[in-house]
Amino acid sequence: MKVLHSGTLDMNAGGPAMSTYLTLLGLNQLGVQAEIIMFPLASGSRLRGEKVTVRYSAAPLEHKFAFAPRYKRDVRGLGDYDIYHAQGVWQYPTYALADVAKRAGKPYIITPRGMLYPQDIAKANTFFKKLSLKIRLLNDLNRAACVQVTCTDELRHCRDLGVTSPIAIIPNPVEIKEYPFKKTDEKFRLGYLGRISPRKNVQGLIYAFAALGKEVEDTELLIIGGGDAQYEAFLKGEVERLGLKNVRFTGFLSGEEKDRAIASCSVMAMPSEFENLGNVILEGLVRRIPCIATKGSPWSELNSHRCGWWIEYNQEAITDAVRKAINTSPEELQAMGERGYQLMVDNYSVTSIAKNMKALYNWIIDKNEKPAFVYL
Repeated sequence: MKVLHSGTLDMNAGGPAMSTYLTLLGLNQLGVQAEIIMFPLASGSRLRGEKVTVRYSAAPLEHKFAFAPRYKRDVRGLGDYDIYHAQGVWQYPTYALADVAKRAGKPYIITPRGMLYPQDIAKANTFFKKLSLKIRLLNDLNRAACVQVTCTDELRHCRDLGVTSPIAIIPNPVEIKEYPFKKTDEKFRLGYLGRISPRKNVQGLIYAFAALGKEVEDTELLIIGGGDAQYEAFLKGEVERLGLKNVRFTGFLSGEEKDRAIASCSVMAMPSEFENLGNVILEGLVRRIPCIATKGSPWSELNSHRCGWWIEYNQEAITDAVRKAINTSPEELQAMGERGYQLMVDNYSVTSIAKNMKALYNWIIDKNEKPAFVYL
């Protein structure tokens, strides 16, 4: 079986690049010839990994819509594939990949990557997105062999927009391994990891520390990541305005630096307005670190598996969760981390996710028994 993904493995793309890379890696390990076509890396960027086949197309003429006149020709020049799998919506490569698949009489899959959440549609370029949905995207989604999402909320948002094609719920994978770095001090440290952008609501953690005052004077908030420079400047301005001395920004980290920073944390937090999954939770639990996530994300398992706190999306709830985490004994935090690690092993490993993706491809190609995670 040959599968071509469109998307990116650029490390600067964050979670989507990592989960796409691990999905391709897992498929290859199962005997699927899974490849990706992407635009050339910008100067100073690098790939998330080197163990999958990457094909390059000509660079786009503009970057917002990622229009590249040669893209379809570049895809066709790679030869025939059994399935085409587009990562993301709104940009030209997804439309182009669907066109190539339709012309070749081959099935295609679209993975929206959370971009069809109403909050995402409303946050920027709303008129353009609604127009694109009406003129082209909804038709492509409904002609797809399947739409792949990561959770039931994302499925519901797709159906609300009028998506009628089959929808598969397959979460992002996480690499299960023993990380070499462990926490080396007794200081309680709350960590945020990911892109710095307004919808991530990083200020919610800053305001929690400000509200808790002396309760957190011996703790630290560690903000790991980069992205929106204007928003990051706002966050740093709020830290200064509130007189907080225990908030630290690391900037974008990767490799050993990133692993050391995460390992230093007692609890990881994702205070986002909405997430279709949220790789910070995967990154935390696989390292045996309990996590906090808002109910804008699909992490009810934090409560059901007793490995963290799944809370309402409001400042009071975020502050209360930070207080509870700080007042949880190190022994209980360790036990919570072990339960979270087992959750990752059982449900989110590269192998388990790749097996589901391969089963989805086989169902589409061979029309055999429908997997339980596919909803018609």
